Amino acid sequence: MSSVHTSPEPAPLAALVGVLVVDDQLAVREGLARLISCAAMPLRCVITAATGAEALSAAALMSPEVVVLDVDLAGEDGLALIPQLKRTAGVLVLTSHGDPTTRARARQLGAAAFIEKHQPAADLLGSIVAIGHLRMRGEEAPAAHGSNTHPDVVAPSAAPARPRP
Repeated sequence: MSSVHTSPEPAPLAALVGVLVVDDQLAVREGLARLISCAAMPLRCVITAATGAEALSAAALMSPEVVVLDVDLAGEDGLALIPQLKRTAGVLVLTSHGDPTTRARARQLGAAAFIEKHQPAADLLGSIVAIGHLRMRGEEAPAAHGSNTHPDVVAPSAAPARPRP
């Protein structure tokens, strides 16, 4: 397991969402962990993993409410982990592989949300909190759709990516 980051924001323990970030690229893992940990949102801690085996071990150890999962883990199929991870956590797929086939497979395997890496950080953070709070209430987020219809889960942006300055 790569690292653990704790949220500096004190909040009521019952409302805090635990997050596991799974991505094979160190810079992406650490960047996402810092983004999540520093967000002014009710997130208790972030642990990261680079491989499927690390992800399953971390999920068993930490029992996160949400797993942020990349599709490609250095040639390993990240989506194949969804059935195991979704037993105890809501799975949010975060990827640059946003093609319809990948989306459909993630949905079929039970992903709660599907967000592309070029989308705004607010989409990612809002989805993490919404999925986490659903899990904390004992509910499952609905499987990810092209346009999510559940009001508590942020729908992936349908708009094209904004040009970067």
